Amino acid sequence: MRVAVGAITRRRPQMFADLLASFAGMRRPEGCEVIFLFAENDDALSVGPQVGGFRQSVPEEVRLELEPRAGIPHARNRVLDMALAAGADLLTFVDDDEVVTCDWLVELVAGMERRRLDLGGGPVRLTAASETMSAWNAAVFRHLTHRARRRNGDRAKAAASGRDHLINIYTNNWALRLSAQRRLGLRFDERLEVSGGSDTRFSLEMKRASARIGWIPDAWVEEPTPLKRLTLRYHFTRARDQSTNAVRLSRKGPLRALWHAVARGVDALLFLLATPVGGRFAVARAVHKLGAATGALRGAVGGRSRHYAPAAAEFHAEAESTAGR
Repeated sequence: MRVAVGAITRRRPQMFADLLASFAGMRRPEGCEVIFLFAENDDALSVGPQVGGFRQSVPEEVRLELEPRAGIPHARNRVLDMALAAGADLLTFVDDDEVVTCDWLVELVAGMERRRLDLGGGPVRLTAASETMSAWNAAVFRHLTHRARRRNGDRAKAAASGRDHLINIYTNNWALRLSAQRRLGLRFDERLEVSGGSDTRFSLEMKRASARIGWIPDAWVEEPTPLKRLTLRYHFTRARDQSTNAVRLSRKGPLRALWHAVARGVDALLFLLATPVGGRFAVARAVHKLGAATGALRGAVGGRSRHYAPAAAEFHAEAESTAGR
């Protein structure tokens, strides 16, 4: 079996180098030929030195290509095409701001093969920023980790009970059987280059095609969280944009979306009222719920997320950030 380990990157040189180091140190699945496929999403290649150093540190074939069309789905499709051209059987993705655990690939491939999954995903563990966090940063991080633990736990239970075919699989920890892709002809929707959500749509289309989808609870990756994503402003913005995408991609009707907005707005109010007891953590929860309410309302009236628009690049590119609210 040939396994293509894929990643895309854009203006995150140190994070990408950390990911490559984790790839170099991970265990390889027995009986598998591994190939590494990377695409840089920019005007010109800049990660050649990092990839060159990585190539010298691993025995496997390593390929790097440029995808000049700005947008995550363009770069994902570039790596998908590379995997198809390489004759791979499985393609995996993680994000360039993550690192894989030692047993990640072994567990991911084993889970895909044990159940003959067409599309599989695994959990993400958030880790604290290397910088000193403010009290507000810590409150947002606490809420993010609270939600991540609950989500990962719920998905592990779904896998244990055979209900994980209902789960959406995201490219932050993802594996695709390429024979299923060849059969169905699915690709990442390049119209979602600004809004985000192309992996969600891919997963939804796999479900509609009755593909075998499942959760692999022991295939862990870790996401170090920079301070600029631990502000109340970004916490609100991300919740809003994810909620807008959820409305649009799941094809919820406007009345259902409006009801969701009202419910999340009530949740936000209740958390604000709990501030005297819950402190900053309650505020972080309220801000997230308010973002979700705003996004659902925007989706109900036909609005779109612009989470990856050029104006938001400061949150996605690697740069110095300032702690605070």
